[in-house]
Amino acid sequence: MIKHRVRTVVLSAFVAAGSLSIGTAAIGQTALSDILDEGISANVIAQESQERVDAIVDDTDKIITEYKNVLKTVDGLKVYNAQMDRSVERQMQAMEELTENIKNVTNIKRQVEPLLVRMVDGLEQFINNDIPFQMETRLAGLDRVKDLMTDPDVDASERFRSVFELYQIESDYGGVFQSYQQTMDINGVERFVDMLMVGRVALLYQTTDGLVSGAYNKETRAFEVVDEATYQRSMSIAIRMANGKAPQNTLLLLPIIAPTKGTAQ
Repeated sequence: MIKHRVRTVVLSAFVAAGSLSIGTAAIGQTALSDILDEGISANVIAQESQERVDAIVDDTDKIITEYKNVLKTVDGLKVYNAQMDRSVERQMQAMEELTENIKNVTNIKRQVEPLLVRMVDGLEQFINNDIPFQMETRLAGLDRVKDLMTDPDVDASERFRSVFELYQIESDYGGVFQSYQQTMDINGVERFVDMLMVGRVALLYQTTDGLVSGAYNKETRAFEVVDEATYQRSMSIAIRMANGKAPQNTLLLLPIIAPTKGTAQ
């Protein structure tokens, strides 16, 4: 009877010990699972943290790259601004020079206008006192220039050019050898004549029938009839030469009136 109890007790104790072992193992497994879960959670958190760190690093790299690009842009803008500053400075200098030139031009214009008026007046006096060749053409040119001088739409440069051109034309007349026709009062009779211009040395005429010849006297400021027997043929040949109808190398005797009044050559 006692043995049975002992066995029962022992068995019960063994069962109890076994139950205790099983309970302890269960508890250990639960703790390990929790630890593993916590480890996994920690790894997940660490991975997420690393990803956030990587993202922050990437963003930081982008910001640094953008900052460097901005610095390069700023440096480029500094260079550009420096160039623009120099360009603006040169433009300002050019504007100042232009303004000064405009002032000078205005002053020159004020001086040129009276000068041109005096030049035109002087040219008019010269033409009126000169040998009276091509007077209609010359006076028409003078009137045209006078009109330009009073035209508000014509600037000073155009006026100067026109006056200079007229002076040049008058200067060129000094080397002209030409013949042209016009009417002339000869002894109270209006006659049609061939005029012969030898520069400003002589102005001669001969009636178209070749019977009357004459020369301009600078002292008396009048035409004088010359000896037909002496000059008739020479005058006819000279007129033909001026018109390109006779050789230019012909030696002729022409009535050139000398400065001394009343003499002739």
